[in-house]
Amino acid sequence: MKQTTVSRDLVIALRRKRGEENVSIQELAQQTGVSTWTLRAVLNSEGGKPTRPSTIAKLNEWLYQRV
Repeated sequence: MKQTTVSRDLVIALRRKRGEENVSIQELAQQTGVSTWTLRAVLNSEGGKPTRPSTIAKLNEWLYQRV
């Protein structure tokens, strides 16, 4: 299973948009299809966390829909 790293910019954008929309981690998990455990790990990182490309794509799609 190939993994890539989450960029610091993606982590910051997710934190910012989650705060702006007042979305809980559980709600974000339901909206993106990413587990709460994975979301917590990503959001608590400073970037560089090894993550599946499919997870990064789901998070990018969630952000893109809100731009």
